[in-house]
Amino acid sequence: MGKEKIEKETTKVLQRIVKKRKELGISQMDLAVKLNLTNNGYFKVETGKTKLSVFRLLEIAKALGVSACCFLK
Repeated sequence: MGKEKIEKETTKVLQRIVKKRKELGISQMDLAVKLNLTNNGYFKVETGKTKLSVFRLLEIAKALGVSACCFLK
């Protein structure tokens, strides 16, 4: 899988995270607090400015009450 393909897939994962967060009515700030991040720190994750690690993906999924698999479809 080429770098461009990976970047596109990563963008899709981040979009699914945003969609689920909004569906649940959770603000970026509320999720940042749950993850022990600053609002700016979480914003950077959600926008892809900070790379999404597997650890952080699992933390986000747990905070949203879903399986990480739902973001990797």
